[in-house]
Amino acid sequence: MRPMTIQNPKSKIQNINAVRILALDAGTSAGRAMLVDGRGNALAETVRPWRYQMAAEAAPWGRQFDPERFWDTICEAAQEALATAGLDDVAAIAATGQRQATVFLDGQGRELYAGPNVDLRAVFEGTRLLNEQGARIHAITGHLPPMLFASARWLWFQQHRPEVCQQTARLLMMGDWLTGRLCGQAMSDPTNAAESGLFDVTALAWSDELLAAVQVPRHILPQVVPAGTVAGRLSSPTAESLGLRAGVPVVVAGADTASGLLGMNVTQPGQIGLVAGWSAPVQMVTSEPTFDPRQALWTTCSVMDRQWVLEGNLGPAGAAHRWVGDLFLPGDDYAALDELAATAPAGAGGALAFLGPRIADYNSPQLLWGGVLFPQASDLWPVGRAELIRAALENIAFAVKANLERIEAVYSAQHSAPCGAEALTTDPLIHLGGGLSHSRLFAQIVADVLGRPVQTSAIASVSALGAAMCAATGIGEYSSLAEAAQAMSCSGELCTPDRVAQAEYLDAYERWLEAYRGLETLSAQLH
Repeated sequence: MRPMTIQNPKSKIQNINAVRILALDAGTSAGRAMLVDGRGNALAETVRPWRYQMAAEAAPWGRQFDPERFWDTICEAAQEALATAGLDDVAAIAATGQRQATVFLDGQGRELYAGPNVDLRAVFEGTRLLNEQGARIHAITGHLPPMLFASARWLWFQQHRPEVCQQTARLLMMGDWLTGRLCGQAMSDPTNAAESGLFDVTALAWSDELLAAVQVPRHILPQVVPAGTVAGRLSSPTAESLGLRAGVPVVVAGADTASGLLGMNVTQPGQIGLVAGWSAPVQMVTSEPTFDPRQALWTTCSVMDRQWVLEGNLGPAGAAHRWVGDLFLPGDDYAALDELAATAPAGAGGALAFLGPRIADYNSPQLLWGGVLFPQASDLWPVGRAELIRAALENIAFAVKANLERIEAVYSAQHSAPCGAEALTTDPLIHLGGGLSHSRLFAQIVADVLGRPVQTSAIASVSALGAAMCAATGIGEYSSLAEAAQAMSCSGELCTPDRVAQAEYLDAYERWLEAYRGLETLSAQLH
């Protein structure tokens, strides 16, 4: 049931349902534009897929994107969403984007470099930083390995394209860049800044120590403000590109995953969210920065004031699901994929998949070999398409469980109650959003594997919804992000564990975990 709207006495608009907000989301696999009203009802949504280019100068790992093509794609998606909703005006706009994606601008605002989160050109520079300063970097940023972040990419450009560094006037994350495109004022919030490899997640400020270590001038970094801050007004040229009037307030939103937690109303310490899109980070909200002593997990910022997140990222979960879908049922018919997988029993006839998702271990990154294991006695344990598809979904759920176990172990070790006091516990409910939440079967498998209820979001695009909540807060429709999340979020189906399937998965998970460890050893030997 939808929560009741909490009316803000400061609101200038009597009927909050009349408020229209445009949220832009530059994800890993696609650009998205979504229109919502003041209660979080989706009025229209348009998704446009996009692809990256291999950077010839940084082959084979380097990836980049054409910023003009990406911007045009976002604008086209927005135009189509506005046309679908029959709107030519909105009350506010906010943009979110993929973490780790980085853009360098020159003094005229032209893009010198635009790299997505999958740009791994800085493998060697990042490895050097990891070997020389890994412990210190993790203590400041909460993030490893460095090669994923802007800090190492900056070192790569210093080594291979020093003229780019010399010409750079602004270093921005994807969301910051979109905000700047909209209103001419590029600002960041802590959740975006935290994904640069240059931000102190405890002090909530740029780290002078790390800036000096990688020689990034402080003046090229954007101002860091809370999510929900109005950055500026929609500029005339951009308004024309979007089909809107100039002057619409542009509000700073959190990075995509942080906005996703907000979109699911995961705003209290101890709550757990899973934004299962291209990747699938398992995140627990904490009231203070909590660092993994093994440096295997990430510690990052929340959009909520003075809150943090402890994270284990599975990696390419949605990407693996798409690959399996293309392999067995081309045509993006994921409903049919679910129907076929549902005909296989829990445990997938003994098949175990290792396709993409993994147990987070950021301190020791390595390329893992994968595949599918299944009993060869096919006359006794027949394994067909249904079993293989189900095994791929179970693989994601097993990785969720392994990462969640690690998160809760770290959290419990550092937040144990005094002797005689009640132990601190986390919320058993798992909040699920993102593209994979469209799969009812996946949600049920996660519930069965974890032995916990899984609450899906009625709107799968929780990152865009969270950005819209930031916008609604920025223009005064709600007094806080927490109030906006409570009023605008909408729960979907609640999946509770099936006892029979849960029992089956206890053994299946242990087999998967043992095989995973074996593949880690094999991968190290094959390298």
